[in-house]
Amino acid sequence: MSSSSSSTIVSPVVAHIPRSTMTTNPVDDFFGLARTSSRTYDSRSERDVPPPYVDAPEYTLRSTEPVTLAMYLFKFGFLFPPFWIMGVFILLSPLRAPTPANTPGAWLPEKTDAERQLIIKRMRTVELKWARRCLYALLALIHVIIAIVIGVVTWHAFRK
Repeated sequence: MSSSSSSTIVSPVVAHIPRSTMTTNPVDDFFGLARTSSRTYDSRSERDVPPPYVDAPEYTLRSTEPVTLAMYLFKFGFLFPPFWIMGVFILLSPLRAPTPANTPGAWLPEKTDAERQLIIKRMRTVELKWARRCLYALLALIHVIIAIVIGVVTWHAFRK
């Protein structure tokens, strides 16, 4: 089982850049970074200028929904399930502006009446969405509890 094969080590090809066109930095040389610019920089901030600010394209912007009580009741219901019961009651309650629009210290006085109604409508939609989630979570919890009770009763009946 002797085979003679000669292996040769090939060194990587290194591009030669004339020293007169390179701006070098000892740290860059150590890590192997070669710059081909003939310009010398006075400071680091001059060469590391970030690109100008541009608004994000429309498809990357997320429409955030308003924060509502039902959202908090749903999320914290996993820690304390009676919050889900309180969230279900939101399905039955109307959502109104805190104070009439024509009184001093009114809710969103800088908005027109149509804008306030639009905000109320949007908040009510989000509130109902989270209240329905509270209802579904409560129903799921009730089903799990009923299944556990049936399982324990069945196990106890077969044990006798």
